[in-house]
Amino acid sequence: MPTPPILSYDNVLAELNGLRHLLLGNGFSIACRPDVFRYDTLFSRADFSELARARQAFDRLNTRNFEAIIRALRSFALLAGIYAPGDATAQTNAAEDANSLREVLVSAVAGSHPDRPHDILPEEYLKCRHFLRGYRSINTLNYDLLLYWALMQNELGDEEIPCDDAYKFSWH
Repeated sequence: MPTPPILSYDNVLAELNGLRHLLLGNGFSIACRPDVFRYDTLFSRADFSELARARQAFDRLNTRNFEAIIRALRSFALLAGIYAPGDATAQTNAAEDANSLREVLVSAVAGSHPDRPHDILPEEYLKCRHFLRGYRSINTLNYDLLLYWALMQNELGDEEIPCDDAYKFSWH
């Protein structure tokens, strides 16, 4: 069977015939500010002072991906009772470290995020808005201030992006 061709983004959009719905994750923020939101940068800004074991897990698994380590710790916590049935401490430590690591990630993201909407350049907003324009719905897997800020930049003179968000009316 021949390998199907890899389509360009524009070709994919054309084939969708207007049935365009967008689901965003962390990649949206990374595309806007790669120097801020990549895992390497967040890792360098994270405070591991209370999480020495979790910090070592990054090196052991050779990654800076917080979600991968959190997932691994949660999986280990589930399996610890099978492989070390007499050691409840390992299970508890892994589960606690997974939860604490999530908080470390949230703090690193919050500490890295631009403080105010005007910290993003109008050209950057226009690029974001050009990408978002034309989708029938835009959904995100996280609370992304950059997405909200981009949607609210109607004064840039480009086409307004329909937004069904309660915040829109309070951020003017």
